[in-house]
Amino acid sequence: MRKLKADRGIQGLIPAIVSSVVFLLILFIVGPQAAFNTLGGIVIFYALIFSFWSYYKSNNAHFLVSALYLITLGIFLILIDVPNKLGGPKPSFTTETKTALMFFYLFGLWLAYLTLRKKLKYRGREVMELAAWDVEEGPESYTERPRPAGETDYSKYDLIDFGNYLKKILVCHPFIEQNRIVLVPVKMGDEFELLYKPDYDYLSKTWISFDFDGQVSVHISRKDYLDYKEDLAFDHLCESMGKLFITFADFYMRGDKVRILDRLNSVKLGIFS
Repeated sequence: MRKLKADRGIQGLIPAIVSSVVFLLILFIVGPQAAFNTLGGIVIFYALIFSFWSYYKSNNAHFLVSALYLITLGIFLILIDVPNKLGGPKPSFTTETKTALMFFYLFGLWLAYLTLRKKLKYRGREVMELAAWDVEEGPESYTERPRPAGETDYSKYDLIDFGNYLKKILVCHPFIEQNRIVLVPVKMGDEFELLYKPDYDYLSKTWISFDFDGQVSVHISRKDYLDYKEDLAFDHLCESMGKLFITFADFYMRGDKVRILDRLNSVKLGIFS
């Protein structure tokens, strides 16, 4: 049974909504050709600020497929010759337009495959579900203070490599401090703040820290705690979160990285949750 409340965020739909509104305004004010050309420019702009930037921040190369899909769609919308009124001649397809359309379909199919495989999905909700898997309801015991959650004996550079891997597969974003690495799980919809807010306050979020002397600590934000359907036993939840990431670290250090994804996929959330 799911421990988290249903995700009702619409952050991911905002770019599509803005694009549609701009397209319709230009369509009625100027005309179809200008509307399609403008929409093409907007789509290419989205490729730059969303897909390429996401790749830069995460080092997840699958975002480049999303970028190429958007760029080829944008080029197609700019190149297509649209009739100025309904009932006019059909749109003409030049060789360049047909080439752009072919690559649009190619990258679209590739992107659909990656989406179904959850390669572009931030996995923070799966992390929160797994941490709460065996945690029972308890009295209101939430505290802002980090809780100790175990120990490891991995080196500083092993832990940094581990954090970078979790970043690449969109599980957590790592922040390296002088004496520890702090891993912040990122849910779908929450990535926009991480990606675009200059003064991102990661210490106010849910995080798991691995001190370079071996201590593991967990902080769960009030927002994430209240996202559970019930009041869970807080100390047990923090301990469970710490054990989950120690297990992930063990998998990584042993070369069993695929088992991290197996654990996340076992939650069976939707591709956009």
